[in-house]
Amino acid sequence: MSSDAARIAQMAKEFKIAFSGFSLAIVPLADPRLPLVGIFQSLYEQSADSPLIIRRQDGTEHSSQRIFDVFANAAKIPGAGLRGDLLAFMVMHGVARIGDAIDQARLRDPSSPLLEFTRHLRNACAHGNRWHFRGTEPRFPAALRARSIDSSLHGSQAVNGWLGPGDYLDLLDDLADHFGATDQAATV
Repeated sequence: MSSDAARIAQMAKEFKIAFSGFSLAIVPLADPRLPLVGIFQSLYEQSADSPLIIRRQDGTEHSSQRIFDVFANAAKIPGAGLRGDLLAFMVMHGVARIGDAIDQARLRDPSSPLLEFTRHLRNACAHGNRWHFRGTEPRFPAALRARSIDSSLHGSQAVNGWLGPGDYLDLLDDLADHFGATDQAATV
């Protein structure tokens, strides 16, 4: 159990780093004044007219747009998706992965409001980013810090609704602490 708990704690820390970095990296997409094309050219020695090369699983290339067009189109997205799908996708992906890791390691604990919250949030992410409660759910207290969830949230938006970006970082911190403490207790 201790190695599973340590892996989940590490996963939470890595998701926090990735989300924070992505939050910073996405900002330049919203600002066409920034010289992204020039930076890209100097790093990768490709012209703005070069195709963006994204490889398929079999190694073949999918190259449908010029690098310049990718940056120009990204800059046209309102807020470059900062308040929309791009960051929400990262949150939902992270929650699904860490929730699955908890289930696979059989570390679910109905007596932990944090773990019950994580379970319900994972389910929300799998149901179109809407809280989804069946029957008497939530059967056990489910909370993130001082905020509880209950069946009245059924059908409402989870990520970027109830859960903001800072709340996601709190969740990751709390999960890292929870499983880090579990791991330390198992080795002491």
